[in-house]
Amino acid sequence: MNLRDEIAAAAYELYETRGRIPGRDLDDWLEAERIVLARRAGQEIEEPEEENSSQEGVAAEGEKAKEGEEAEENQESDFE
Repeated sequence: MNLRDEIAAAAYELYETRGRIPGRDLDDWLEAERIVLARRAGQEIEEPEEENSSQEGVAAEGEKAKEGEEAEENQESDFE
């Protein structure tokens, strides 16, 4: 699989894991790009090796991103 196809597949997996929320395509692509490039460079990233566990790892990454967004929203409402 070439690099672009691998990133596209990872981005789609992130999209599905995050509940198919539209409008997050760039975020999903950039996160997938980071994951794929790190994997190809041989760096360790927080992703299990097995197929089933890999989906859980992506889900955990999605949850971290969601928690970060909620924290930003809470900070924004503190300033209002």
